[in-house]
Amino acid sequence: MWKTWRAPHRASCLLHPARRTHTSDTRPFAAGDILLLRQKLDQTAPPILTRPLKSGLQLHTHKGVLNHDDIIGKRVRDVVRTAPLRSGKAGTEYRLHHVKLEEYVRLSRRLVTPIYPADANLIVDLLDLHVVPYSGNTPANDGNERLEILEAGTGHGALSLYLSRAIHAANPPPPEAPGDETVLDEWKATRRAILHTIDCSAKFSNHASSIVAAFRRGMYHANIDFHATDVSAWTAKALALRNQLPFLAHAFLDLPNADTHLGIVARALRTDGCLIVFNPSITQILDCVRRIREEGIGLEMENVLELGINGGSGGREWNVRAVKPRGKKVVDEESDDGEMAAGIVESSDGEVDGPPREEAVREESNASDDWKTICRPKVGDRIVGGGFLGIWRKRRDMRDD
Repeated sequence: MWKTWRAPHRASCLLHPARRTHTSDTRPFAAGDILLLRQKLDQTAPPILTRPLKSGLQLHTHKGVLNHDDIIGKRVRDVVRTAPLRSGKAGTEYRLHHVKLEEYVRLSRRLVTPIYPADANLIVDLLDLHVVPYSGNTPANDGNERLEILEAGTGHGALSLYLSRAIHAANPPPPEAPGDETVLDEWKATRRAILHTIDCSAKFSNHASSIVAAFRRGMYHANIDFHATDVSAWTAKALALRNQLPFLAHAFLDLPNADTHLGIVARALRTDGCLIVFNPSITQILDCVRRIREEGIGLEMENVLELGINGGSGGREWNVRAVKPRGKKVVDEESDDGEMAAGIVESSDGEVDGPPREEAVREESNASDDWKTICRPKVGDRIVGGGFLGIWRKRRDMRDD
């Protein structure tokens, strides 16, 4: 059986910028490339993700052995044949393919569960990123603010790849000699878009870095700064270096205790910056809602979406808001006109229910002010499994006006 591979150190994957972005059908596969193999006669067979090609290495499959030297020099959609496992048996033919990003995320070796491609695409879409492409005549300080994004909870590095791809066009090509740290640091100072990704585990952070570095010869790696630390500590230090001025365009938190980091991350967000929190449980999103209200954090809820298993639901909306009971009725905290809303619950099929079911509605009381939290799927939707995205925007601090 073939085995997943351990991605190499990033420096061995980064190539000359003129070469590393060239993946047309005319370029032969070369040492350092990774690719996907599919059986020629059995399209239903699981595909095989190779290691970075290297002369002298072999790929062992349950259908036989492939020499890397037999692949190097071939082009996309060429066919190679395995050496048979037993004499007298014919080898199996495999067709060569460029590996897509979603295939790479699913098939690359993992230490933790990745954010699946459908969910990663949704998160990038919610951030609504629009970078100004770099050109040779574009100065580093062209008057546009540097786009800086925070990702806390690097994990497998899947979302890091998708975010880096979204901002990639804004940056100049990296240096030709990436092993020279001085040259690399000088180039980093010229970047116009940066992803800061943080994980509390150095092991996970290093693994994610190697995963990002191995895809397409590391073309998206240099846009990312990897950190193994606590997100609040890192954010506080980054604010101190910037004289406490907000610098983040957006932030994404994939942490079990995300609510404890909201205050400092919100301080670092620029006005109207988007903060997305991913949690497997809706009650963890409720913790964030409570924390924002109790501590007066300058964030305004925009939406709550439910993700299905492996991205299956596509982002179903939930109704999550704070309310204050008045007898048999409640007042919505976000209501502008103070209109009273009847304290009844509609079921998912639109019919009026009696006492709400626990999985459909949750009310969280707070003894200090008697606020409660209404939490239920939008009417007409079906309850399925998966995680949740809480989406907030940074309010404008009126004291600055």
